Amino acid sequence: VILQDYNFILYFKPGNQNSGVKVKEWGSWFHEVTKPTQSIYNNSERTMIFNPVEFLRIRRFDLREHTDDEIEEFLKSYLQQEIPDYQMAAWLMAVCCQGLSARETATLTRCMVESGEQLVWKDKTTYRVDKHSTGGVGDKISIVLAPLVASLGLQVPMMAGRGLGHTGGTIDKLESIPGFRTDWSVADFQRICQETGCIINTTGPTLCPADAKLYALRDVTGTVWSIPLITGSIMSKKIAERPDSLVLDVKYGVGAFSPSREAAQELAESLVATGEANGLTPTTAFLTRMEQPIGWAVGNWLEVHECIQLLKGWQKDEDIRKSRDLIDLIVHQAGQMLRHQDPKQSLADCVQKAYTQLKSGGAYAKWVEMVQAQGGDVEAAVDNCDTFMATNATNTATFELKARNAGFVVDINAMTIGLVGVDLGAGRKQAGTSVDPWAGMSFSVKMGDRVEVGDVLVTVFHDKNLVGALECYERIYEAFEISSEPVAELPPIITHMVTKDGCQEMNMVPYS
Repeated sequence: VILQDYNFILYFKPGNQNSGVKVKEWGSWFHEVTKPTQSIYNNSERTMIFNPVEFLRIRRFDLREHTDDEIEEFLKSYLQQEIPDYQMAAWLMAVCCQGLSARETATLTRCMVESGEQLVWKDKTTYRVDKHSTGGVGDKISIVLAPLVASLGLQVPMMAGRGLGHTGGTIDKLESIPGFRTDWSVADFQRICQETGCIINTTGPTLCPADAKLYALRDVTGTVWSIPLITGSIMSKKIAERPDSLVLDVKYGVGAFSPSREAAQELAESLVATGEANGLTPTTAFLTRMEQPIGWAVGNWLEVHECIQLLKGWQKDEDIRKSRDLIDLIVHQAGQMLRHQDPKQSLADCVQKAYTQLKSGGAYAKWVEMVQAQGGDVEAAVDNCDTFMATNATNTATFELKARNAGFVVDINAMTIGLVGVDLGAGRKQAGTSVDPWAGMSFSVKMGDRVEVGDVLVTVFHDKNLVGALECYERIYEAFEISSEPVAELPPIITHMVTKDGCQEMNMVPYS
């Protein structure tokens, strides 16, 4: 007889038998007498005794690590509705409090992958690589990255998401292009990727259904922020795509979900370890600063417009000055993806190759090909992108916010800008609601710029009937900090690289 913790669980094991009667005492009442259920998992010769209450208690008090079989059985039973939501919610909360080991996290992720369809690529000679960002303000990197890397000979099968909180979503942005579809079946997803070289699509209901069910429960039980659970949610969908390798952009700072570099590193190390354990070799993460909005555009169509301008190439660096931080992120991530395919190349050479291709406009044809393959109206939204919004956004108001005092822009608070973007209509406050493709902000200045009184700081776009527009304007003003003293040299936007061998500071590659 063993007396265990406050639940007073007593196990009676007659002789050397593995089965017995459990008696649970809650307070002074004995109210349940049951026998452990037996389940057979994978091996018909091995019998597993699984007790969900004991499984919860192990995690609640961090008594030991879960075995792989226990995690498999728990998740399988939940998906088969043998485990109720309240027990799963209890375990999720225990994970938030006590965490999971790297092995447990990798196993949980694998089980989530195996809950649904997994891609099988028949062509084994083509190298496939994907990328994921933890989300930022003005984060439009994937829209340029996918066709850029595909134009250099790799395939990029990319599953992306919609806006989350203050951050925009790649899918929402692409759907601002008339006709552009992001709901392709798995078979069509693979066909388009193999024919075009890249595709950006939603995950769909057949991939990782366990993640969808768990996330819906996490969302209403206060268990969203947990590194093991975040890792499982992100990596399960990437692993189900079955690319050869993966590059991650883990953001930190005021406009990111990870407030500090240390928190971002912890998440990145978990993501990398889980990717490596599940066959994405290598998995590499960049730690990147998220202090001011990336590039000059925040919104859906506005960000697509900025991307198209870059994809068309440029002659003078002054023409892309406000997009320099965006370009830094694009070419370093593209360079790392190229290096995954050929580790003998240096990162510097791969970054330079990506930059040269982008600046020359060499990725633009691949972008057009991807838009056409996914049903987008190339003539309306790509060939005439500079006039597309003015022609179609007939119910959109435009307002310029001008500097009230002279000085140097020392801060543009990304979190404030992201939240205002949601209120303008560019993001959503409830899942399933639509977004305004035209709403957003076009920035005329970046941190470090000198402004005079009356200079335009940002142009705001929103529906003419938007309630609270004036309040939004004032909040945008509050996001700007203008000082009489010039800003110190801005630190690099990419600060660290995380691999299976650990985290190290990195110097960004110079390119021209």
